[in-house]
Amino acid sequence: MLVPAKYENRNYGIDAHVWVGKYRNLHNISHWHLEYELVACQAGMVQLMINGHCFPLCAGDAALCPGGSVHYINSGNDAIALVAQFGGKLTESITGQYQLKSIRFADRYGISERLDKIYFELKEGGSFGNELANARIIQLIAEIFRGEDIVPFASESSAALIRYKNLLGKISESFEFITFSEAAGAMHMTEAYFSRFFKKISGMTFSSYLNIVKIDRAIELLRENPDISTSSLMIECGFNTLRHFNRIFKEVTGYPPKKLPAGYNLSIKTISDASAGFDPTLPSSILL
Repeated sequence: MLVPAKYENRNYGIDAHVWVGKYRNLHNISHWHLEYELVACQAGMVQLMINGHCFPLCAGDAALCPGGSVHYINSGNDAIALVAQFGGKLTESITGQYQLKSIRFADRYGISERLDKIYFELKEGGSFGNELANARIIQLIAEIFRGEDIVPFASESSAALIRYKNLLGKISESFEFITFSEAAGAMHMTEAYFSRFFKKISGMTFSSYLNIVKIDRAIELLRENPDISTSSLMIECGFNTLRHFNRIFKEVTGYPPKKLPAGYNLSIKTISDASAGFDPTLPSSILL
């Protein structure tokens, strides 16, 4: 039985099946989720990596990331990107049968303006706002699929990507114990090849990814018990020395453990009615 990877877990508001965010300088770590993700570059340069393939976006470009794809985003300075996630069931009659021939395409559909309207419906729309948001994303996706070249749907699920997702799941469940050598073994790769593969897929080294997952757990523990000792945090999160833990904690968050602001979250995404869960967005990202 395959162990599911820890993925971005997003709960939408009641009756809403779409989420929209607008970012400056968006950066996140390698992750996956079941929802589709529509990305529109409004200014600057945005680099979208999907299953190891790079899709650079300039202002006026957009891309549709299929559900289940391993991906991350790196943005240039002052780049502005709009991101919409929506459940595949919402557009199943379209995305369940077809896929875009090219993930990246020119925005001829007014995506930025239309996502702004969806955002308004979700936050301020009042009666039937969620229903209107769902309808607007369905209409937008239908227009994109009608205007772009499409091909029959075919899921990309190579053995390496499946093992990679399973590895992310193993890291999330037992990050205190997993080593680089064990991770390479789980991927059926030599350590040298695994190092290159992980960097290509995730955009960072294995140790950097592992440290972010560990610090995310430390933040969660601090939120649950602000009086927890630093040494207990160190042990719980799989660090061997206080010096190393304190250094990595400050590198990731910008704060020492005991000076972390109340309510701090490694992700600055705020979602109405969302439950706590893994979120890949890094603190350098600015939610507009």
